[in-house]
Amino acid sequence: MDYPHRHLTVSAHQRAFRFKGIGHGDRDLRSVNRIVHAAELQRQIDAIDEEFSAVAEQRKVENLPREFGLLLNIESAPDYPLKLDALEKKPSRKQDGIYLLNVRRRKDDAGTVTCATVMVPYGQLTVLAKKIEQFADPARDSEKKDGTKTPRNAALLANIDAIAVAAFDALWTEDTPLPPAEELRWWELWISRAPRAENAGQSWIQRFNQICEQMGLKPNQFRQLLPDNEIVILKATRAHLESSLDLLNTLTEIRGVHPYAIDLSDLSAVEQLEWIEESESRIIPPPPDAPAVCLLDTGVNRSHPLLRIILNENGMYTVLPHMGAADHPHNNAAHGTPMAGIAGYGDLRNLLLSTGRWYQQHQLESVKLIQDGDEHKPEAYGAATQQALAYPEGRFHDRNRVFCLAITLRDYSTNGLPSSWSAGIDAGASGATEEMNPGRVICVSAGNCRSFGDDYEYDATNLNLPIEDPAQAWNGISVGAMTRMSQLSQADTETEPLRTVAPSEQLSPFSRTSTNWEPQWPIKPDVVMEGGNIAQNKSGDYEDRESLQLVTTAAHYHKKPLTNINGTSAATASVSRLGAMLMSRMPGYWPETYRGLIVHSARWLPSMLQGMNPHAPGNTQIVQQVMRQYGYGEPHSARLFGSGEGGVTMIIQDELQPYNPDSKAGSASLGYFNLHDIPWPRDVFRQYRDLDLTLRVTLSYFIEPNPGTKCWVKGSKYRYASHLLRFTVKRATEDEGRFIKSLEKRVAEEENDDEKNEGRAQADAKWALGPQLRKKGGSLVQDIWKGTPADLAEMGQIVVYPAKGWFATRSFPLDHEYYDCHKRKVRYSLIVSIDAEQEIGLYTSISNMISVDVQ
Repeated sequence: MDYPHRHLTVSAHQRAFRFKGIGHGDRDLRSVNRIVHAAELQRQIDAIDEEFSAVAEQRKVENLPREFGLLLNIESAPDYPLKLDALEKKPSRKQDGIYLLNVRRRKDDAGTVTCATVMVPYGQLTVLAKKIEQFADPARDSEKKDGTKTPRNAALLANIDAIAVAAFDALWTEDTPLPPAEELRWWELWISRAPRAENAGQSWIQRFNQICEQMGLKPNQFRQLLPDNEIVILKATRAHLESSLDLLNTLTEIRGVHPYAIDLSDLSAVEQLEWIEESESRIIPPPPDAPAVCLLDTGVNRSHPLLRIILNENGMYTVLPHMGAADHPHNNAAHGTPMAGIAGYGDLRNLLLSTGRWYQQHQLESVKLIQDGDEHKPEAYGAATQQALAYPEGRFHDRNRVFCLAITLRDYSTNGLPSSWSAGIDAGASGATEEMNPGRVICVSAGNCRSFGDDYEYDATNLNLPIEDPAQAWNGISVGAMTRMSQLSQADTETEPLRTVAPSEQLSPFSRTSTNWEPQWPIKPDVVMEGGNIAQNKSGDYEDRESLQLVTTAAHYHKKPLTNINGTSAATASVSRLGAMLMSRMPGYWPETYRGLIVHSARWLPSMLQGMNPHAPGNTQIVQQVMRQYGYGEPHSARLFGSGEGGVTMIIQDELQPYNPDSKAGSASLGYFNLHDIPWPRDVFRQYRDLDLTLRVTLSYFIEPNPGTKCWVKGSKYRYASHLLRFTVKRATEDEGRFIKSLEKRVAEEENDDEKNEGRAQADAKWALGPQLRKKGGSLVQDIWKGTPADLAEMGQIVVYPAKGWFATRSFPLDHEYYDCHKRKVRYSLIVSIDAEQEIGLYTSISNMISVDVQ
């Protein structure tokens, strides 16, 4: 089918409704003998008090400041939660408070134990002791509305198994063991931004800087600012850091620094310089104001004949001034130049083998982020990436661009947990704390399988290789790889006995997945594109072949003008190229919209589904497995760029007040939801009653991140996302009144539900995901419905509504950039499409209903 028209822009004539309030049930409490349990906890507090006294005496002898704190490790009973909010105490004018620093988990034979680290200042231990005393006293019981009584502080104390003094190990939030005490290495230190006592004189960050100077420690130049923390990188031994209790008191977490990985296979040359010269003569360059793909990589050698056409010299930048902006292909580490060829032209076979004029719609930019992946000189990846985003915008602020990042941490996965780097990408995409709030489209590679030895087995190995940091970023487009390259074209005797590993239109052997991620984190990747294949000989050994890889520009262009690239790097460059082409064809939209349209255009290929019907009842878990390999599928370029009589895409850009601005900061209730009336072509539906139709809805928005292990615990006030938005579509059996009336009940059920219910039958099984699985979309929520025109005709209303994020549950001081954040409005893009199996006049009917200009 043809899709010759631009997508339709629908004015946001929504109706805003205010929530009346949602109640939430109590959390599970362990049944304990309060007297015995309180006595045991008090015994542990007494031991901690003795430690406080000993440290205070030692500091007096060493003439150190009297103000200090101790780190306490609090452990839950197996499989019981901790009431984290109750562990804290706000600072007073004279004394610092009790601060929750981080949350960790460990699994043993009895179940999952939650461990929380708190910093308790000297003199504040009595706060915990008093809570224990109240817990043990029946006279202090709290009475509920139904007349039943609960021990005071039971929600905090009943589930605690142990409280003990801790130190460096309680700040170490990596899964790996602590490094040796005398090993000189790089550390990622998370410094608290929590408010201090009024008379403290210094913030925690100022105190940290002062102590570093006294200890001779020199943090890295890049610093990353987050709502609760400031992150720095410095080189030291563990013993040196442990020697300063005052330094540890300023921190909330300590993590390791990991090496970069450049997802590129061995480069092999392809001769034929004549092809380059012939193709160069046919290329019509883009205009100076054309959108760009901005590569965050190893730099680009723009003297390559194909690249100098689309990469201007003033489009080259670097965060490493002493390294220059060019790509230096030492030890085959060149990566940016091969990425540039794909980001500019796609697989160069398409350009080289064509004969007509090539109208180039976009250009390239390059920011050198690393030299060659040298792990001995690590940077603060999140802060460096955010700085890299700002360089091209400073020179060409009005240019639309897609940022392309195909560098990951080698063999390092957080299992979906946010990191400082992924949070940096989320903050950069949102742009909310920057001047003019520049949102951005950022594509990030999912990381590669790099080892094809005897233990590799397609595709079991790929399913067990988790996506690498920072591709878990919520606001980025995370890109995995599939392949159509299942035929070997070489005719040499070495190639003839080989077979390709991956079947056509299935997972590339290079791609990683989120199959083994912790279930509460968003599904990644978002989309997949061509990443190439690999061959296997009769002995079982794996071999690269040029016909199974994409052709691109080589860094050694004066000797080898063409080379090959594969994996998720190639796929990420391809998706970035589509994004820039979309911006060229559809200027003037928000970054949230461009990002949403790319993912909205994705389709699962039949071979990805392997016969499974995603709309059949009971297939929710299988759909999730497919998504954790392929995301929403491969972008369909024809539908990405256009609409037609057989398929129409409608775009609504709007904003929402998610939380009640009249609420108290730190405990804000839900605010408003928006009801959108979609222009529904009922005349077409009546005419084609027997034709199956597909409805696809995508909600794209940007969250503001607040990482740290405290956000790992579901249901606490410490959440990673500033806000959550979701959508629901009116059922065919509901009228508008019932639809609105039932929404608050639905929201309450969703908020109190957990992963145990995600596989249950949905109210409308024609949705591929359903409301439970939709929640795993992070800041991009999508679902696909398939059914009859009669049913679809009654489903022309969509509600966008909020769920709790840290904007609602956190309060900040007046001088903080997030003061009264619960009062902020947030924007979103709602994308709705209808597709038929034949051209039935959809575009004409809907465009006639819209009174605004058709874009």
